[in-house]
Amino acid sequence: MHDLKTHQIELTQQNRELRDAQHALEISRDRYARLYDRAPVGYCTLDRNGIIREINLTGAAMLGTERGRLTGTPLWSHLDSGQAYALHAHIQAVQRSAERRTLGVRLTQRHTGHALDLRLESEPARGDDGEAICLTVMLDVTEQRHLLEQLKEREQSLSQLALHDPLTGLANRALFSDHLEQAIARTQRTGERLAVLFIDLDRFKLINDSFGHPFGDEVLKDVAARLREQIRKDDTVARIGGDEFLMLLAPMDSPDPAAAVARKLIELLRRPYAGPQGEIALTVSIGISVCPDDGTAAEDLVRQADTAMYIAKQGGRNTFRFYAADMTAQAFDRIHLRSALALAVERGELELAYQPQLALDTRRIAGIEALIRWNHPVLGCLAPDGFLALAEETGLIRGIDAWVLRTACTQRKRWQAEGLDEGTVIKINLSRRELERPELADDLDALLRELDLDARLVSLELTETGPVSDSASALETVRRLKGLGIELSIDHFGAVSSSLMDLKRLPIRELKIDKSLIDGLPQDSDDAAIAGAILALGKTLGMRVIAQGVETQNQADFLREAGCTIAQGFLYTQPLGPDELMRFVKTWA
Repeated sequence: MHDLKTHQIELTQQNRELRDAQHALEISRDRYARLYDRAPVGYCTLDRNGIIREINLTGAAMLGTERGRLTGTPLWSHLDSGQAYALHAHIQAVQRSAERRTLGVRLTQRHTGHALDLRLESEPARGDDGEAICLTVMLDVTEQRHLLEQLKEREQSLSQLALHDPLTGLANRALFSDHLEQAIARTQRTGERLAVLFIDLDRFKLINDSFGHPFGDEVLKDVAARLREQIRKDDTVARIGGDEFLMLLAPMDSPDPAAAVARKLIELLRRPYAGPQGEIALTVSIGISVCPDDGTAAEDLVRQADTAMYIAKQGGRNTFRFYAADMTAQAFDRIHLRSALALAVERGELELAYQPQLALDTRRIAGIEALIRWNHPVLGCLAPDGFLALAEETGLIRGIDAWVLRTACTQRKRWQAEGLDEGTVIKINLSRRELERPELADDLDALLRELDLDARLVSLELTETGPVSDSASALETVRRLKGLGIELSIDHFGAVSSSLMDLKRLPIRELKIDKSLIDGLPQDSDDAAIAGAILALGKTLGMRVIAQGVETQNQADFLREAGCTIAQGFLYTQPLGPDELMRFVKTWA
């Protein structure tokens, strides 16, 4: 009995321990189930056909369906269509290789419409019934995919910025050079040709200065769109900076297609552009180099096309030129001339000559025109036609204009001390760029105050009034100059872009008949009619009219009979130095 009691006590203790263990196991199983269901990733068990045997709550939430409705259904039925085959292949590969495998799938949740990207990581196992199954982890990689897409877009954007012009979207110089080198390699294999066109907008800076850079940018984008329309599949068009563009035409059988394209571009780009105050016209200058005729190096072909473009500009703009070997020498000379011109003021190589404007009826000196000369140390004395255009293109004209204004006004003050008639005005030619400078009126006012010179003794001569009348800043400067008492005159009238509307819009007091109209007098009836019309126009508008470039007595007699009372030219005297001018004044009086 004692042994039986002891055995009963032990059995009771063992039963208690077994119940405690079973309870602990149930607690552990519940804890595991909660962890399984609430894990941050989805878990599911799939049979060999992809049927869901078991899935946790996280996985069910990913699939967007209640867990009770998922068990016994194929996983592929909950994915976006077209992925069943990939899922079956994935399961077979896991079972066959007995290794962990990964598969990317996509699904759209029915109740939310959200698209999810899932990564399935499966490994082989055996179920309780001994059948082969897949233990699959379901990872939501949607955010990761978005980040990768953003990174890819950023890389594409950086690539776009690195190889394309940000304003126009055209290729930049680097991408153009790459395409050109590839095209050259092809031509060397095929024996065909290619052409490089260097395209430069004529006087584009005037548009920026007149209407502002935002409008100029819109024009550049319009130009780019027009150029893009003209290229073929293997061609390339690029913007390499400012108003300069490059075009690659490849392949070609001969240079003729390049000339045809250049002609078409000139017509295409001169079509009017919509401006703030009406339509604006542009012209272009184009240089063309041909491979292999002009070489087979990309840099050389671009440089040669650039050289040909400058020759086109020198030829009057709005045209094109093919590269020729002697152009390189011309371009080299141009570079040297530009370098020397940059130092001309500093080295004291510029000087002014003065040509009087004579009142034929009273023998009074009505005015004195200041004419710039450049004493080049090698080329000798250069007239304005030999370097002012270059100064305009390179921006050196501003320093030259400032020097001319100070030198001419200072000389007029010296002549005043020497007894020059108080009514004799110094006439100073002014570039368009200087007139558009907002500080011009203030600077000139300060100069006149410094010299104690009456502003009424200074007159500024404009060559082209069209760009001035179209520019708000230039018009404001003109009004301020008028307020100072400074007169304006139109030089070369009858041969430049001046209109009757310009005469109405600008405070012009004087017209100068261009020498080209004087040369044909009195024999050329057309020149005579135009000169007579200008004199009549001046009289009607209350403006003085001056005949410039008078060289013969017959010309002078005709002009006098037509009513012109003021003239200048070689018939009376060539341009003179300051001292010679005063001696002439005394003899003329």
